[in-house]
Amino acid sequence: MAAAKKLLPHLDWIYLGAEFCENLLEDGFCGEAERWQAEGKKVCLLTPLLTERGVKALGSLGRRLMAACSAGRLDPARLELTVNDLGAAALAARERWPFKLAAGRQISHNFLQLEKKHLKAVNRPTLAFFADLGIERFELSPAGRLPPANFHSRAFGLGREAFKVTLHYPYLDLTTTRTCLVGMPYVAPKDSVSGINCLRECEACSFEVDHPWIKEKLQIRGNTVFAAFPKKVQYAPAEAGRLNADRLVYSPLV
Repeated sequence: MAAAKKLLPHLDWIYLGAEFCENLLEDGFCGEAERWQAEGKKVCLLTPLLTERGVKALGSLGRRLMAACSAGRLDPARLELTVNDLGAAALAARERWPFKLAAGRQISHNFLQLEKKHLKAVNRPTLAFFADLGIERFELSPAGRLPPANFHSRAFGLGREAFKVTLHYPYLDLTTTRTCLVGMPYVAPKDSVSGINCLRECEACSFEVDHPWIKEKLQIRGNTVFAAFPKKVQYAPAEAGRLNADRLVYSPLV
Protein backbone atom coordinates (compact mmCIF):
# COMPACT_ATOMS: atom_id res chain seq x y z
CA MET A 1 0.00 0.00 0.00
CA ALA A 2 2.86 2.39 0.79
CA ALA A 3 4.35 1.78 -2.66
CA ALA A 4 0.95 2.45 -4.25
CA LYS A 5 0.65 5.78 -2.44
CA LYS A 6 4.01 6.85 -3.85
CA LEU A 7 2.70 6.23 -7.36
CA LEU A 8 -0.50 8.23 -6.95
CA PRO A 9 0.99 11.65 -7.81
CA HIS A 10 2.04 10.21 -11.18
CA LEU A 11 -1.38 8.80 -12.06
CA ASP A 12 -4.03 10.72 -14.00
CA TRP A 13 -6.73 8.04 -13.98
CA ILE A 14 -8.02 5.49 -11.49
CA TYR A 15 -9.74 2.42 -12.96
CA LEU A 16 -12.26 0.63 -10.77
CA GLY A 17 -15.35 -1.52 -11.17
CA ALA A 18 -16.03 -5.03 -12.45
CA GLU A 19 -14.55 -5.55 -15.90
CA PHE A 20 -15.36 -9.24 -16.31
CA CYS A 21 -18.08 -10.41 -13.90
CA GLU A 22 -21.46 -8.85 -13.10
CA ASN A 23 -21.51 -10.51 -9.65
CA LEU A 24 -18.91 -7.94 -8.61
CA LEU A 25 -20.90 -4.95 -9.92
CA GLU A 26 -22.22 -3.07 -6.89
CA ASP A 27 -23.39 0.36 -5.75
CA GLY A 28 -20.29 0.87 -3.59
CA PHE A 29 -18.28 1.85 -6.66
CA CYS A 30 -20.05 5.21 -6.56
CA GLY A 31 -18.46 6.04 -3.22
CA GLU A 32 -15.07 4.89 -4.52
CA ALA A 33 -15.42 7.20 -7.52
CA GLU A 34 -16.29 10.10 -5.24
CA ARG A 35 -13.25 9.44 -3.06
CA TRP A 36 -10.81 9.31 -5.97
CA GLN A 37 -12.22 12.42 -7.60
CA ALA A 38 -11.82 14.20 -4.26
CA GLU A 39 -8.13 13.21 -4.51
CA GLY A 40 -7.97 15.01 -7.85
CA LYS A 41 -8.09 11.91 -10.07
CA LYS A 42 -10.18 11.14 -13.12
CA VAL A 43 -12.13 7.90 -12.77
CA CYS A 44 -13.03 5.18 -15.26
CA LEU A 45 -15.69 2.72 -14.16
CA LEU A 46 -15.31 -0.72 -15.76
CA THR A 47 -18.45 -2.75 -16.48
CA PRO A 48 -18.71 -6.41 -17.64
CA LEU A 49 -20.81 -8.63 -19.87
CA LEU A 50 -24.38 -8.37 -18.63
CA THR A 51 -27.41 -10.57 -18.11
CA GLU A 52 -30.74 -9.13 -16.95
CA ARG A 53 -29.38 -9.27 -13.41
CA GLY A 54 -26.34 -7.25 -14.44
CA VAL A 55 -28.45 -4.66 -16.25
CA LYS A 56 -30.42 -4.10 -13.04
CA ALA A 57 -27.20 -3.77 -11.02
CA LEU A 58 -25.72 -1.30 -13.51
CA GLY A 59 -28.96 0.68 -13.58
CA SER A 60 -28.89 0.95 -9.79
CA LEU A 61 -25.25 2.06 -9.84
CA GLY A 62 -26.01 4.56 -12.58
CA ARG A 63 -28.78 6.15 -10.51
CA ARG A 64 -26.36 6.55 -7.61
CA LEU A 65 -23.77 8.13 -9.89
CA MET A 66 -26.32 10.58 -11.28
CA ALA A 67 -27.46 11.49 -7.76
CA ALA A 68 -23.84 12.12 -6.76
CA CYS A 69 -23.39 14.33 -9.83
CA SER A 70 -26.53 16.31 -9.00
CA ALA A 71 -25.29 16.78 -5.42
CA GLY A 72 -21.92 18.01 -6.64
CA ARG A 73 -19.97 15.06 -5.22
CA LEU A 74 -18.99 13.79 -8.68
CA ASP A 75 -17.89 15.65 -11.79
CA PRO A 76 -19.36 13.85 -14.84
CA ALA A 77 -16.69 15.41 -17.05
CA ARG A 78 -14.04 13.47 -15.10
CA LEU A 79 -15.92 10.16 -15.07
CA GLU A 80 -15.74 7.63 -17.90
CA LEU A 81 -17.66 4.38 -18.35
CA THR A 82 -16.07 1.36 -20.04
CA VAL A 83 -18.67 -1.02 -21.48
CA ASN A 84 -18.08 -4.66 -22.38
CA ASP A 85 -21.67 -5.22 -23.44
CA LEU A 86 -23.67 -3.25 -26.01
CA GLY A 87 -26.59 -3.46 -23.60
CA ALA A 88 -24.64 -1.23 -21.20
CA ALA A 89 -24.17 1.36 -23.96
CA ALA A 90 -27.89 1.18 -24.75
CA LEU A 91 -28.72 1.65 -21.06
CA ALA A 92 -26.43 4.69 -20.86
CA ALA A 93 -28.18 6.21 -23.90
CA ARG A 94 -31.66 5.47 -22.57
CA GLU A 95 -30.90 6.97 -19.16
CA ARG A 96 -29.01 9.89 -20.74
CA TRP A 97 -25.93 9.42 -18.62
CA PRO A 98 -23.51 12.29 -19.33
CA PHE A 99 -20.36 10.17 -19.02
CA LYS A 100 -18.02 9.42 -21.90
CA LEU A 101 -18.09 5.79 -23.03
CA ALA A 102 -15.25 3.47 -24.02
CA ALA A 103 -15.36 0.01 -25.61
CA GLY A 104 -13.80 -2.49 -23.22
CA ARG A 105 -11.38 -5.28 -23.98
CA GLN A 106 -14.18 -7.78 -24.61
CA ILE A 107 -15.92 -5.85 -27.41
CA SER A 108 -13.22 -3.60 -28.88
CA HIS A 109 -12.15 -6.43 -31.22
CA ASN A 110 -15.31 -5.72 -33.22
CA PHE A 111 -13.43 -2.67 -34.54
CA LEU A 112 -9.75 -3.20 -33.69
CA GLN A 113 -8.39 -6.70 -34.24
CA LEU A 114 -4.96 -7.77 -33.00
CA GLU A 115 -3.46 -10.11 -35.57
CA LYS A 116 -0.04 -11.75 -35.63
CA LYS A 117 1.86 -8.90 -37.24
CA HIS A 118 -0.37 -5.84 -37.07
CA LEU A 119 -3.36 -4.12 -35.49
CA LYS A 120 -6.23 -4.03 -37.95
CA ALA A 121 -9.12 -1.58 -37.95
CA VAL A 122 -12.11 -3.30 -39.56
CA ASN A 123 -13.65 -0.44 -41.55
CA ARG A 124 -15.24 3.00 -41.36
CA PRO A 125 -18.86 1.77 -40.97
CA THR A 126 -17.86 -0.17 -37.84
CA LEU A 127 -16.28 2.94 -36.36
CA ALA A 128 -19.44 4.89 -37.23
CA PHE A 129 -21.54 2.22 -35.46
CA PHE A 130 -19.58 2.70 -32.24
CA ALA A 131 -19.58 6.49 -32.65
CA ASP A 132 -23.40 6.44 -32.81
CA LEU A 133 -23.30 4.73 -29.39
CA GLY A 134 -21.08 7.52 -28.07
CA ILE A 135 -17.94 5.34 -28.12
CA GLU A 136 -14.73 6.83 -29.47
CA ARG A 137 -12.21 5.01 -27.26
CA PHE A 138 -11.16 1.36 -27.46
CA GLU A 139 -9.29 -0.69 -24.85
CA LEU A 140 -6.69 -3.32 -25.80
CA SER A 141 -3.99 -5.56 -24.31
CA PRO A 142 -1.24 -6.02 -26.91
CA ALA A 143 1.34 -8.31 -25.31
CA GLY A 144 4.96 -7.36 -25.88
CA ARG A 145 6.03 -5.04 -28.67
CA LEU A 146 3.32 -2.84 -30.16
CA PRO A 147 2.40 -3.94 -33.69
CA PRO A 148 2.13 -1.67 -36.73
CA ALA A 149 -1.41 -0.51 -37.57
CA ASN A 150 -3.28 -0.31 -40.86
CA PHE A 151 -5.48 2.68 -40.13
CA HIS A 152 -2.94 5.42 -40.92
CA SER A 153 -2.51 4.25 -44.51
CA ARG A 154 -3.70 6.49 -47.33
CA ALA A 155 -6.23 3.85 -48.38
CA PHE A 156 -7.85 3.70 -44.93
CA GLY A 157 -7.41 7.32 -43.98
CA LEU A 158 -8.38 7.30 -40.30
CA GLY A 159 -6.53 10.09 -38.54
CA ARG A 160 -5.61 10.45 -34.89
CA GLU A 161 -8.77 12.41 -34.17
CA ALA A 162 -11.11 9.59 -35.28
CA PHE A 163 -10.69 7.47 -32.13
CA LYS A 164 -8.37 6.86 -29.17
CA VAL A 165 -6.89 3.69 -27.69
CA THR A 166 -6.23 2.63 -24.09
CA LEU A 167 -3.55 -0.03 -23.50
CA HIS A 168 -3.85 -2.42 -20.53
CA TYR A 169 -0.86 -4.32 -19.12
CA PRO A 170 0.75 -6.63 -17.88
CA TYR A 171 -1.89 -9.30 -18.62
CA LEU A 172 -3.67 -10.24 -21.83
CA ASP A 173 -7.24 -11.48 -21.36
CA LEU A 174 -7.55 -14.64 -23.46
CA THR A 175 -11.09 -15.82 -22.86
CA THR A 176 -14.07 -14.99 -20.65
CA THR A 177 -17.08 -17.13 -19.78
CA ARG A 178 -20.42 -16.18 -18.29
CA THR A 179 -19.95 -18.75 -15.51
CA CYS A 180 -17.10 -18.60 -13.03
CA LEU A 181 -14.24 -21.03 -13.60
CA VAL A 182 -13.13 -21.26 -9.97
CA GLY A 183 -15.89 -19.81 -7.79
CA MET A 184 -18.67 -22.26 -8.62
CA PRO A 185 -19.18 -25.86 -7.51
CA TYR A 186 -19.52 -28.53 -10.17
CA VAL A 187 -22.85 -28.37 -12.00
CA ALA A 188 -23.89 -31.42 -14.02
CA PRO A 189 -25.27 -30.81 -17.54
CA LYS A 190 -28.77 -31.79 -16.37
CA ASP A 191 -28.70 -29.34 -13.44
CA SER A 192 -29.34 -25.59 -13.30
CA VAL A 193 -26.95 -22.87 -12.11
CA SER A 194 -29.82 -20.80 -10.71
CA GLY A 195 -29.71 -20.48 -6.95
CA ILE A 196 -25.94 -20.98 -6.68
CA ASN A 197 -24.37 -18.09 -4.78
CA CYS A 198 -21.11 -16.51 -5.91
CA LEU A 199 -18.31 -17.43 -3.49
CA ARG A 200 -16.04 -14.58 -4.72
CA GLU A 201 -12.79 -16.54 -4.71
CA CYS A 202 -11.58 -14.09 -7.36
CA GLU A 203 -11.40 -11.35 -4.72
CA ALA A 204 -8.89 -13.41 -2.75
CA CYS A 205 -6.45 -14.62 -5.38
CA SER A 206 -5.84 -15.85 -8.91
CA PHE A 207 -4.87 -19.39 -9.87
CA GLU A 208 -1.89 -20.31 -12.04
CA VAL A 209 -2.41 -22.90 -14.78
CA ASP A 210 0.22 -25.64 -14.68
CA HIS A 211 0.12 -28.09 -17.58
CA PRO A 212 2.96 -29.67 -19.58
CA TRP A 213 1.30 -28.73 -22.87
CA ILE A 214 1.11 -25.02 -21.99
CA LYS A 215 4.31 -23.01 -22.26
CA GLU A 216 2.90 -19.59 -21.43
CA LYS A 217 2.23 -18.44 -17.88
CA LEU A 218 -1.55 -18.44 -17.58
CA GLN A 219 -3.64 -17.14 -14.69
CA ILE A 220 -7.31 -17.80 -13.95
CA ARG A 221 -9.19 -15.04 -12.16
CA GLY A 222 -12.90 -15.65 -11.73
CA ASN A 223 -14.42 -16.23 -15.16
CA THR A 224 -11.38 -15.11 -17.20
CA VAL A 225 -8.09 -16.67 -18.30
CA PHE A 226 -5.12 -14.29 -18.61
CA ALA A 227 -1.64 -14.61 -20.11
CA ALA A 228 1.23 -12.69 -18.54
CA PHE A 229 3.16 -10.42 -20.90
CA PRO A 230 6.46 -12.06 -21.89
CA LYS A 231 8.61 -9.21 -20.60
CA LYS A 232 8.50 -5.86 -18.88
CA VAL A 233 6.41 -3.38 -20.85
CA GLN A 234 8.02 -0.09 -21.82
CA TYR A 235 5.97 1.65 -24.50
CA ALA A 236 7.61 4.76 -25.90
CA PRO A 237 5.17 7.65 -26.51
CA ALA A 238 5.97 7.66 -30.23
CA GLU A 239 5.39 3.92 -30.45
CA ALA A 240 2.05 4.16 -28.65
CA GLY A 241 1.08 7.15 -30.78
CA ARG A 242 1.14 4.98 -33.89
CA LEU A 243 -1.83 3.12 -32.44
CA ASN A 244 -3.66 6.31 -31.41
CA ALA A 245 -2.92 5.22 -27.82
CA ASP A 246 -2.81 8.04 -25.28
CA ARG A 247 -3.50 6.10 -22.08
CA LEU A 248 -1.61 3.25 -20.39
CA VAL A 249 -3.38 1.33 -17.61
CA TYR A 250 -1.66 -0.94 -15.12
CA SER A 251 -4.10 -3.79 -14.44
CA PRO A 252 -2.47 -6.33 -12.10
CA LEU A 253 -4.11 -9.52 -10.83
CA VAL A 254 -3.94 -8.69 -7.12
